[in-house]
Amino acid sequence: MTAENRRAHLLDAAADLAAGRDLATLSVQEIATHAGVSEGLLYHYFPTKQALLVAAVRRAADAMLAALDAVPVGPPSLALAAGLAAYLDHVRADPTGWRSLLQARSGELEGIAAAVDEHSRRLVLAAFGVEAPSPALTLMLDGWLAFEKQACLTWLDHPEIPRDAVADLLGSTFDRALEATARHDDQTREVRERLYAGS
Repeated sequence: MTAENRRAHLLDAAADLAAGRDLATLSVQEIATHAGVSEGLLYHYFPTKQALLVAAVRRAADAMLAALDAVPVGPPSLALAAGLAAYLDHVRADPTGWRSLLQARSGELEGIAAAVDEHSRRLVLAAFGVEAPSPALTLMLDGWLAFEKQACLTWLDHPEIPRDAVADLLGSTFDRALEATARHDDQTREVRERLYAGS
């Protein structure tokens, strides 16, 4: 097994053992036993449990960013819907990594989470055709992104909620937030008109 494959195997084992829970609650011994390796070998690839946690979160983030970048260019409304679908698919596919990412509050994990947020923000603004968002549009977008993260955390706690219900909730709140902001901001009003025009 190559070093890269071994690292991936250890990350998979940790994610499988956590089963969507907080990876930080697991011990190195538990992860090593589940992976069928010694603690020494696990430490060879990940010097600390925090290093393993960061690697798991970075893997989830990299996969997400790649999927978002692969969303085909098209009408803004379709591009936004496809981006949301890609986001939800990855949250569901890697609940352990995403729980750690969505809960990040400090250190390197917070930096990874901030990079994902900024990337998502840039993609939405590109779909809007906006380079320099107004303060009102920034307020709307940042507020909705925070709501999206919290909704996904709750979804991870209650996986019985259908994915389509989560997508409907997030899509509907995005539309309503954009509509409310457009009543008070010219730039947002122009963005909303372009979205509904399908341009």
